Amino acid sequence: MGAHPSSGRIIGLYSEKADGWIADRRPVLGAEGPGLTEAGWFERFMAALPPGASILDVGSGSGRPVAETLMARGFRVTGVEPSPGLRAHAAATLPQGEWLDGDMRTLDLGGRRFDGLLAWHSLFHLSPADQRIALPRILSHAADACVFMTSSGPAEGEAIGQWRGEPLYHGSLNPEEYRAVFAAHGFVADPVDPAEQDGHGVVWVARRGVPLSNP
Repeated sequence: MGAHPSSGRIIGLYSEKADGWIADRRPVLGAEGPGLTEAGWFERFMAALPPGASILDVGSGSGRPVAETLMARGFRVTGVEPSPGLRAHAAATLPQGEWLDGDMRTLDLGGRRFDGLLAWHSLFHLSPADQRIALPRILSHAADACVFMTSSGPAEGEAIGQWRGEPLYHGSLNPEEYRAVFAAHGFVADPVDPAEQDGHGVVWVARRGVPLSNP
């Protein structure tokens, strides 16, 4: 069975409704709710990186609040975003970043490698089949010592939400498959603590050449 039809609408949806996404996205990382907050996950991610690290943010949106937070802490951010409106907003408001047009399923930055990789609330907009294409492409841009953070569902499947009157697609692989893909690229994921995941699905922090958190 193929993916739900809404899986093919994601880039068009964010392109047509870029202004809506900019208006709806909170201006700072979320710091409320049960479990580890959005701000808490980024603190964990940033703490694992060396000062001034290079970060590839795949599905970077408008650059706010994620890239803005990272750059405020001295990191160098390259964002990849297929929505022209979101990418233009990032370039206009955060000119210290590098903002590239691209689709994670065809990502190829010509051998460039980064200390940190992010697909925060972006990889999960792809179908399971497309994630099997995109995830290795993202991980191929890792430096020898690298930290990768992304989010997924708890099991392989699809979930269709709603945003601004349209279906909003989410897909996921099984946790075992994510770990296998990480391992194939030399990454080991931090232990997944269910108490930290509330409200976020599953958050993955995977590391290559960097000590695990709470081993």
